[in-house]
Amino acid sequence: MRTINVVIGSKNFFHEQTKDLANAVSFLELIKVSDALQGKNKIFPENLKANLMILQNDNYHGIREQANDRLGNLIYDLTTDDSTIWIHNPPSNLLFFLNNQKNASEIILNTFPQPHDIVRDRDKYIQGIAAIKENIIGQDHAIIEISKTLRYLTTVKRKKPYVVMLYGNSSIGKTELVREIAKNFFGGQLLEQHLSMFKSNANSDYLFGDKPNRRSIGFDLLERESNLIFLDEFDKCADFFYSVFYTLFDNTVFKDAVYEADISGALIILTSNYSNEDEMKERLGLPIFYRIDKFIHFEDFDSETIFKIVQKELDDKYDEYKEYFSKEEIYSLVSNRILNTGENARTIKNKIQAVIEDQLFEKFLKNGEDQSIVTEEGA
Repeated sequence: MRTINVVIGSKNFFHEQTKDLANAVSFLELIKVSDALQGKNKIFPENLKANLMILQNDNYHGIREQANDRLGNLIYDLTTDDSTIWIHNPPSNLLFFLNNQKNASEIILNTFPQPHDIVRDRDKYIQGIAAIKENIIGQDHAIIEISKTLRYLTTVKRKKPYVVMLYGNSSIGKTELVREIAKNFFGGQLLEQHLSMFKSNANSDYLFGDKPNRRSIGFDLLERESNLIFLDEFDKCADFFYSVFYTLFDNTVFKDAVYEADISGALIILTSNYSNEDEMKERLGLPIFYRIDKFIHFEDFDSETIFKIVQKELDDKYDEYKEYFSKEEIYSLVSNRILNTGENARTIKNKIQAVIEDQLFEKFLKNGEDQSIVTEEGA
């Protein structure tokens, strides 16, 4: 009787489970032999069948579409009756086949899911929130609200995914907050998708699933390293994809046309540039709006926040310019370009970068290192 071990999780998790199987034969290696023999109208010989085989999740992308339709029987063709087979993130049709075989007592089926959870230690929660407060400037309300959410998620055992919308103008800390949450509560890992890319039917195969030899969101959810899912620029996604998110936000198991992934307890964070919740209701529609658990608004930067961000950016870039200028010298020039309102992190960084480049270039010219270079005014 075959023993089939199904591993659900990331590539790293699969490799950890199979690292000691030095004598295992790759599924794709056997497929190459099988294809060569079929070209000669030969049946796969018994002496070449594997007693220990590994089928990795990206192997489904390396075989013909027709082979995926009979994947379970193909695995049987390539292995001995008493073989041990390790399978990584099987597509739904293969999982269905394996469960039927188990119910018929034809195989021994073991499943090893990768654990996904948020950091639950109380002291680490306190440290994580402190780190967020230090690195996210000018968004006190947002930090308080996300602190409440993280305290809830680190305390309870929630099954359904928790969906948070971070909204407000561009470059005022939304994405940075997600990065800090990943770093402090999910081991630095997250599954990230930029939904501004999803604007046409060309992206539907990824979101809805197509074939086992095509990548999809179900494939990526199975392979994720943590239970933090980040959907950036949710407002820029084409609305005909929203039905995918109904399933993602509302269920503990996500299913596309090819894969099914357990997403229980996931924290799903969305970002958008909406200005208020009424605008969201109108643009997203009520079915999506009411599937979001929490809305956190990010305020535009006031003058005090702009000053703090300028100082932080000057500190962060200090190693770049310290051999040539003091921080005070750069700040005196930057302060003439920075406005008291209307700035965001990107505009501040760009202006500081421009000042540093200007000053380094002027210093170069003053030193007379290359007389062939002239300034724009002297051209």
